[in-house]
Amino acid sequence: MEQQKAPIISLEAKVSAIECPAFNLLDEKSKHYAYYFTRACWAGAKICYFQRSYEAPGLFYLLQKIFQKESTTEVRDKLLQNEFTENQVQQLYTYISAFFQNCGNYLSFGDSKFIPELPQEKFLQFLQLTKAYSEQQEDFTKIWNLIEKYIYSYEKPYGLLDLLEKGGSNSYYSPNLSKELIEELDQFLHKQNLSELNTRVILNGDRLELLVASSERSDIVELGEIQGKKVVAVYGDFKSFLNGVATNLREAQKYAANDTQVKMLEEYIKHFQSGDIEQHKESQKLWIQDKGPIIETNIGFIETYLDPMKVRAEYEGFVSIVNQEESKLLGNLVEKAEDIIKDLPWPKEFEIEKFSRPDFTSLEILAFACSGTPVGINIPNYDDIRQNLGFKNVNLGNVYGKPNRDSVRFLQGTDIDLFIKYYKESLFVVVALHELIGHGSGKIFMEDKEGKLNFENVINPFTNEKVTTFYKPNEHWHAKFGELSGAYEECRADSVALYLSTYDDVVQILVPCKTKEERDEIVKAAWLDIIMGALKGLQYYSAEQSKWGQPHILASYVILQSIIQKDPSFVQFIHSEFNNKPYFTVQVDYNKIWTVGKEAIADLLKGLQVYKSVADGENGMKFFNKFTQVDQQFLQLREIVLAHKQPRKIELQPDVKLNNGQIELVVFPESHEGVIQSHIFHYQNDVEDVKQEFLDRQQYFKN
Repeated sequence: MEQQKAPIISLEAKVSAIECPAFNLLDEKSKHYAYYFTRACWAGAKICYFQRSYEAPGLFYLLQKIFQKESTTEVRDKLLQNEFTENQVQQLYTYISAFFQNCGNYLSFGDSKFIPELPQEKFLQFLQLTKAYSEQQEDFTKIWNLIEKYIYSYEKPYGLLDLLEKGGSNSYYSPNLSKELIEELDQFLHKQNLSELNTRVILNGDRLELLVASSERSDIVELGEIQGKKVVAVYGDFKSFLNGVATNLREAQKYAANDTQVKMLEEYIKHFQSGDIEQHKESQKLWIQDKGPIIETNIGFIETYLDPMKVRAEYEGFVSIVNQEESKLLGNLVEKAEDIIKDLPWPKEFEIEKFSRPDFTSLEILAFACSGTPVGINIPNYDDIRQNLGFKNVNLGNVYGKPNRDSVRFLQGTDIDLFIKYYKESLFVVVALHELIGHGSGKIFMEDKEGKLNFENVINPFTNEKVTTFYKPNEHWHAKFGELSGAYEECRADSVALYLSTYDDVVQILVPCKTKEERDEIVKAAWLDIIMGALKGLQYYSAEQSKWGQPHILASYVILQSIIQKDPSFVQFIHSEFNNKPYFTVQVDYNKIWTVGKEAIADLLKGLQVYKSVADGENGMKFFNKFTQVDQQFLQLREIVLAHKQPRKIELQPDVKLNNGQIELVVFPESHEGVIQSHIFHYQNDVEDVKQEFLDRQQYFKN
C-alpha cells in the first residue's frame, strides 16, 4: 500500500484578518462590557485544546511560554543564527499559527491531523534554543517527552478524530472505553436527568468517571453501576479555566446594558461554578429575551460536532457588535418567516404550530474563542427551549472573506465571474435562510416530564400509519441519529436555504435593491457554491476509512448526490488537464434549478424532516446514507481535487485591552507571526494552570 503523504500545513496558507470597525463606534460602557466578556471567552478557550487531542495542551503550554518570554522576531533571529534556514523558520511559524487557530493539532474543518513540516530533531532544537527552555528545562523536557511521539504521528489511530475502536483518537473518552459502554452510560445518565454536554469520560480501573466541568463544585457523587462498573460524577474538571471565565463575567456584569443581561450573566456564572446544565439553560432563556442588544454574546459548551458520539460539546464563547444595515434586512425576513415556512415541502403537522419570532442580527465578530469561527449561528441547541421559547440567529458578516479569481478551481470562465461577482450576496441569502428557517423550522415530537405528548393523531407520510415514536424527556435527537447527526441537520438547513431560494419573493427580501435578473444570478451562485463545496470537500473524505471528516461538507455532498440521482444531466464533469495534471470543470444546467433541482431538494427535505420529527434514527440514517456513498466516479474526482488542493486560510482575530481606564482595539500584523502574537495576547500570560491540568487528568486520554 502506498505510504500516506505527511499532512502538513502548506507554506502557501494565507492569513486572513477579521476586521471589526464597529467596535470604535461603541460608547465606553459598552466597550467595557465587550472587554470583560472577551476576557471570559479566551480564559475558557484553554479547554478547547484539552478537547481536541491528548497532546495539544502540552504543546500549547510550551509555545505560550516561549513567546511570552521572547517575541516572534527575537526567536526568528535566534534560529537564523543557529543554522535554521528562512524556509525552516517559515515552516515552524506556519505550523504554530495553524495550531493556535485550530486550538490544537487537528483541523477544526475536517478533523484530520496536521504535523510540523520541520523535521522532528529541528523542532526539538527550536525548543532548546529558547529563553523559556533555559528557565524551565525540567518542565519542557518532561512535557516534550510526553507529547513528541504524538505531535509527529499521523498513521492510524492518530490521523483522524474518532473512537479508538474506529481507528481514531480523541480526548473526550479514555482509549479503554468502547462505543457500547459509552452509549450505555449516556442512556443511564438520561435516566438520572444528567446532561453529557459539559463532560468527559474515563474508565479508571473498575470506575466509570464522568468528569463534569465546574469551577467551585469539586465533589464526587456515586450515581450507580453499569456492566459491573461503578459510575461516579467527578466535579471540578477544568476548574481553574472556568474560574477565570466566571471572574470576568462578574466584571462584565457591572457594565451590562439592562437587567436581563445582568440576570443572564448571573446564570452563566452559576452554571460554570456548579456544572449544572439547567443553569446554562436558564441563561439561554434570558439570552433569547435580550432583544436587539448592540453587543451580542454567548458562552458555554455549545456544539457537539467534535465529539465522536456527537453528544458532548466543545467550549466556545463569542463577542460581536451589531451591523445595523444588514440586521434590518434580516429583521424583514423574520417578519415574513411565518408565511415563508408554509412553503416548505413537508406535511404541516411536522411543523411547529407557532413560529416564535427570534432576533436575527448581522454581527461583526470581535472575539470567537474556540477552534473555528462559523459564518452563521442558530442557538440555543436545547430542543425544549427552541420549541417553547424560540431561539436567536446571527449572521457573522465580517467572517465571509471573498474568493480570489486565481484561487477558484474547477469552474469555467463565465461561472468564475458569476461565483466571484455574487459571492457575498449569495452567501448572505444562504446563511440567512439556513439559520433562520433551516435550523428554525420543523417540529420535534416529544413527551414532557409529565408524560404529555406535543402531538396527536399524526400520520407518517412514509408508512401511512399513526406516528408512535417520539423523544423521551432528556433524550436529544443527536443521540438517536448518531455520528452523522451533525451532517444530517446541516444538510436539512442547507436544503431549506436552496429550496426557498427558488421563491423570488423570498430572495427579494434579502437583496431588495437587485433586479429580477440579478436575483436569479444570485440564486445560481448560491446553488453553485453548495455544489462546489461538495466537490472541493471530497478532500475531507477518508477513502481508507470510508469516513467524512466535516459535517457541513457531507451536507453539501448529500445535496449534490440527491440532485444527480434525480437528474444526472443537472451537473456534469468535463475532464481535461491543468498544470500537467488531470483536471475537471463543472457544468451546471442552471435552468433546472427551479424545476428538477427544486423537486430533488423537496424530496430530500421531506425525508430528513419526517424521520427527525418522529425520532426514527434508524430509517433516517438509511435514507441519508443513500446519498453519502462515494462511488468510483467521485473517488476519481477526489484524486483530482487532492492534486489541486489549496490550503484553507488561517484566521487572525483582533483583541481588546484596558489602557488607563479606556478600552482599545488591538490589531495584529496579517501574517503567521501576527497570528502567533494574537494568541499570546488572547491568553494574557495566564497558562500555568494548563501545565497542571495536562500533567494530571489529561494523561488518561493518552493512547
